[in-house]
Amino acid sequence: MYKVYDSEQNFSYQASLIDKVLIKELAKQQSFSETDFVKSHKKRNLTVNEFIELKSDRKKSTDRLDISYQYKNSPFGKALIMNSKYGVCGLAFCDQVNEEIALADMMSRWPSAAYNEEKIFSDLEFKSVLEQTTKINLCLTGSPLQVQVWNALLKIPAGKVTNYKTLAKHIGKPKAVRAIATAIGKNPLCWLIPCHRVVRTNGDLGGYHWGLQVKMAMLKFELN
Repeated sequence: MYKVYDSEQNFSYQASLIDKVLIKELAKQQSFSETDFVKSHKKRNLTVNEFIELKSDRKKSTDRLDISYQYKNSPFGKALIMNSKYGVCGLAFCDQVNEEIALADMMSRWPSAAYNEEKIFSDLEFKSVLEQTTKINLCLTGSPLQVQVWNALLKIPAGKVTNYKTLAKHIGKPKAVRAIATAIGKNPLCWLIPCHRVVRTNGDLGGYHWGLQVKMAMLKFELN
């Protein structure tokens, strides 16, 4: 278990510079290998509800889904969290993109849903979600490849990193590295589905949908 609310440090200061020390520290870690993927499992307190989008059938069972959303403060900047009857269906960080862009982005994942801004979690409940110390239902919608990639990411523990090629081999698609990288970038539940734990083969951090500084802050936090 790891705590995310132990200190009230300034996020902008934490992630203000490209941190070469972080890259060095990550390089020292034992990378999460194909063998590790086979042995590892997602946390028991996480339940994943999946809605697979098929090209042949654009009509989804979630068309009339009611989704609530809320902005919360987090150790990695302002967070946008979304919830439905099937579970938490969105988690984004807004400091690098602004709240309006983050909200529009997340709404595009569920284009036919009805949205309402309201209180979902208290500060204590949100803390439990981020620390994953409580039972959490996750709700995913995406293509078969996207959902497969997101489920694989749940196997990577805090403090470990893998690379795109290793992940591609694990899911049986070693030649689809670019498509897998794209699926990672569309992860709707950042932090909870730890796409920030995937780096380039050469050790560089790569990109991050919500801003590279957010990814650096997350990785630095998990090294401590």
